[in-house]
Amino acid sequence: MAAPLPAPLEGVRIIEMGQLIAIPWAMKLLADMGAQVIRLESCHRMEGYRGDSLYQNDISGEFWNRGANFYEHNRNKLGITLDLSKPAGMQVLKDLVAVSDVFAENFTPRAIKNFHLEYEDLRRIKPDIIMVSSTGYGFTGPWANFGATGPATEGASGLAYMTGYVDGPPVLAEIPCTDYTAAEHTVFAVMVALMHRLRTGQGQFVDISQTQAASNTVPQPLLDFAVNGRNGERMGNGDGSMAPHGCYPCQGEDRWIAVSVENDGQWQSLCHVLDKREWMQDPRFADGLSRWKHREELDTLIGTVTVDWDAHRLMHQLQSSGVAAGAVLDSKSLLFDPHLMQREFYEVVRHHPSTGMPPLPYASRPWKLSATPAVSGKAGPIMGEHNQVVIAEILGRSPAEMAALEEEQIIGYAPTNPRAVQRPPLDEQVQQGRLHRYDTDFQEQVAKAYPPPDSV
Repeated sequence: MAAPLPAPLEGVRIIEMGQLIAIPWAMKLLADMGAQVIRLESCHRMEGYRGDSLYQNDISGEFWNRGANFYEHNRNKLGITLDLSKPAGMQVLKDLVAVSDVFAENFTPRAIKNFHLEYEDLRRIKPDIIMVSSTGYGFTGPWANFGATGPATEGASGLAYMTGYVDGPPVLAEIPCTDYTAAEHTVFAVMVALMHRLRTGQGQFVDISQTQAASNTVPQPLLDFAVNGRNGERMGNGDGSMAPHGCYPCQGEDRWIAVSVENDGQWQSLCHVLDKREWMQDPRFADGLSRWKHREELDTLIGTVTVDWDAHRLMHQLQSSGVAAGAVLDSKSLLFDPHLMQREFYEVVRHHPSTGMPPLPYASRPWKLSATPAVSGKAGPIMGEHNQVVIAEILGRSPAEMAALEEEQIIGYAPTNPRAVQRPPLDEQVQQGRLHRYDTDFQEQVAKAYPPPDSV
């Protein structure tokens, strides 16, 4: 049997000084492809995702090692703790930079300057280092040191202004779109920098603006103003030229289908599937322009029919007839979707035994490489899990030096001031409207659909 091929990025070492999403998500994707990502944390400033979305909402014991969002963003990484406010801690980081290829962070420029970790500082340690800085508004410019959160950058990018219902205010997405968009751009930029270094031997500074990454996804409204002087109105689920185009109710509680009709042929197919051939004779819907002018009346009519359909059945019927349609999936439907399961989109990952968490499925990458597959999934690190591996084995610190680092609280294995996000009981969250519903047997459902892997 031929030996398995190495992962695409095997041999690349990345030091990650990240928090929450933008850099951790990007570095997770690179770790999936074989890069050795060493993630830095501080015991004195606990990562926010370690204290939120806890497994079974359990805030007892070492809850900081049960944060679902933390695991989602830090798969396949090594994790160490380090107090950079002390010279010995900063020296460990500098020693790691000296033996690494990439240093990635998403702090404000002010913080990086205070740490003396700018690109020129790192070049003195490792001349061919690649430094990646992902900030809300870019490393330079009048807004460089503004604090950045998903809602703020989504607003500044222009995306929020364009999102919302007709005659309504801007609407923010439930997830911080700018972080994830910037993370995917970061993966691209890191790969380009690595290719450049391979050819020339030169490192470089990669400056990622999370706001500009999101602005880059809305070029049409920008060009519409540049060319025509128009600020487009919000359209909700509608479209500027197609009708019907929207989400329509289906059987069951909070079940929907998205439908998009592009031409007269698709419109006729929709009418046939819904058994509403008389709509084809209605002068209000005679052609694309007429349907668009009467789109509100049309949406109401369609909703009175789709409500009697199962969303998945209607999706298959419409797709078979050439109409773009998709059942709107909630979290549970997404996790158990047969299409995604058959494509092995989810990877079952084991957690550290001390967490008490069973193996769980995690979303994998949106791409598949036929010749160089991703590495087998490993859970994100518990706090300080790889202090010994990284600091003692990679950097060669002696047992006495390791003991001194721990005694001086430069490294550690638990937060010094742990705080968990406490949420109300699930029934109360439903009453408050924060949840639509929940399942009491979710563990059994997940374990049945995604049995544990044979080996760690």
